[in-house]
Formats: sequence, C-alpha cells, structure tokens
Amino acid sequence: MRDPGDALAPEMAAETLLGLDNVPLELPIAGIGSRVLAAVLDYLIQLALQIVWVLVFLALGAVWGGGWKYVLYVAGAFSIDWVYFAGFEVVLAGRTPGKKALRLRVVTREGGTPAASALLVRNLVRLADFVIGVPLMVLDPLARRLGDRLAGTIVVHEHAAGQDVLLRRIPERWQAADVALVESLLARSTEMEAVRAENLARRLVGWIEKDRPGFLDGVDRSGGPVETLRRAFQAEKR
Repeated sequence: MRDPGDALAPEMAAETLLGLDNVPLELPIAGIGSRVLAAVLDYLIQLALQIVWVLVFLALGAVWGGGWKYVLYVAGAFSIDWVYFAGFEVVLAGRTPGKKALRLRVVTREGGTPAASALLVRNLVRLADFVIGVPLMVLDPLARRLGDRLAGTIVVHEHAAGQDVLLRRIPERWQAADVALVESLLARSTEMEAVRAENLARRLVGWIEKDRPGFLDGVDRSGGPVETLRRAFQAEKR
C-alpha cells in the first residue's frame, strides 16, 4: 500500500499533465471555429495577391506565347499560397496575419516555437487540407489538420484569458504540483475542447478516488467530471 504522504502517482501526473496525445494540459488548444476564421482572413489577403498575379500573368501572356505560360501561372499561384503561409509563420514565429488577428499561434507539441523546416512542411499539403483538413480537425481532440500531423505542430490561443481559481480545500498532504494541476484544468476548462476537458477531468477524478477516496465523499457529481472537480475543490471546508 502506498504511503498516503506521497504526491499523486507519477503515472497519473504524467498522463494528466500531458493530457491527450502527450500535449501539456496548460496549452489552450485552438478549436476549429477560430482556426477557420483566421484562415478566412488570410485568404482574403491572398485573394488580393492572387488577383495581382492574374494581372501580371495576363500581361506576360500578351507578350510571350506558348503553353508554358499556364505552367508558370499554376506554379506562381501555388508559390504565392505556400510562401504566404509558410513565410509569415517563419517570420512571425508561428503566426500569419489572420492568426495574429485571432491571437492564434503554431507551436510544437511541447509548446515551443517550431523550426522553420516544420513550418514549411505543415504548409506543403495545404491543398489537400482544403478537402480533408476540417474533418480531421473535427475528429482530432487537438484540432490538427494533415499539415499539423506531418510537422508535429498544434495551434493554440495566445495569452488566453484565464481566470483565477480559488481552491478552498485540497486533499491532505498534496504537493504544489498537484494543486497546480487542478488549478490549470479548472482555469482553462472553458477554453479547451469540451471532450478534452472532460476526458482529463475524468482521469483526475479517477486518481483522486483511488488515492484519496474520502475527499470526494458527498460531492454532487451530476454536472460531469469538470464540475465534480470544481465542486470538490471550491466547496467550503467540511
């Protein structure tokens, strides 16, 4: 039997702190809605650039004939699309104008700034993501499209507006890291994908039931795992 003075089991801390797919819990994953809106803003800018390229292409076509000019047009249109997204993300540390407006940023799975090579790779399959990107984001708890999966990146909210969480009671002999884990989940649960938040809360409730079973006695669990944690930790001391 484990010493009750120990912190939460290491496997619990690793599993829950990393959350789903080994991504740290504190990363506020951007959902499909904000991702799509940022893309719409970027493509409005792209539309202007593509119109300019069409005008340049027509001017060149009037001077130079031959079928090669159509190959040139397709290559130019693809380059504008790829250079726009990849170039801005490299220069602006994971942001495009659209992402910057929505306060989104591309990061690594650990929350760091991706290498330029990763940002170049994630934008190579953008054409394929026009078809399968949204379905992949809907089905993935981390809202990753194909490019994110290939590059090992995720998109998060920058400086997400969190809220201070007051824990009025904690299990006996818990350590600071254990308390911070609960605070992080409760503070960010409204920003996270609902399925991910409930999944993480369910794991945490399970470990509390195993290691500190009396702590949850008398707690109303009708609102789901996240609300169960909130009621348990924010209730007045009994």
